Amino acid sequence: MNRMNDRTLPSCANLRAVFQHPLLEGDSTAATPDEQQLERTLQARARAACSTCPLFEQCLENAILDHDVAGFAAGTTPRQRSRIRSYLGVRVRPDDVESFAGIIGRGHQVATQDVMRLRRAHPDQPLSFIADRLGCSLSTVKRHLRRARDTSLTPRRERSSRVTATRLAAAYESVTGRPHPGRASLAA
Repeated sequence: MNRMNDRTLPSCANLRAVFQHPLLEGDSTAATPDEQQLERTLQARARAACSTCPLFEQCLENAILDHDVAGFAAGTTPRQRSRIRSYLGVRVRPDDVESFAGIIGRGHQVATQDVMRLRRAHPDQPLSFIADRLGCSLSTVKRHLRRARDTSLTPRRERSSRVTATRLAAAYESVTGRPHPGRASLAA
C-alpha cells in the first residue's frame, strides 16, 4: 500500500481521533463538566491544527461559502460558520444528500440538477436509464436536458462571488475573536 507523507495531508486527516470525536462532530452534547472540559480540549487541539494547516484558507472558503458542513472545520464550529455567513450576507443552500445518493421518492418532482447529475455519472447509458432511475418519463428527462442546455443552472453560491479573501478573513476574526492564520499572506 502506498501511503502519503503525513505532511502532505490536511491537519484534520492526521488528527482523526480529534476531528471525528462525537463531541466535535455534533453527534453528542457535552452534558457533564468532564465532557465539557474534554470538548474544550478537543476544540483547542483542532483550532491549533487548523491554524497551521496549509489548506486552511481553502477549507475556510469551502466551509463558509460552498457547503454547510457539520462538525469542526477550518478552526470553526457550525455556529461560528453560521455567524460568519450572516456577517458576510451569504447563504449556502443545503446539500441534497438524498439525490446525491440516488434516492428519489415516489411523487418527487424531478429537478434538472438530478437529471444532469445522473447524466454526468452515467454518460454512456441511454436516457431511458435516467428516466428509470428517477421514476419519470423519457420526455421528462429530455425536457430537463433541454432546459439545462438552454439556461445556465444557478450556482451553489448565492452572492458569495463578492466575498473577497480579505472580507472572509475579517469575518473570521470578528466572529472567532482569533487572528486569521493566513492574514499575513492576504496583506501581501
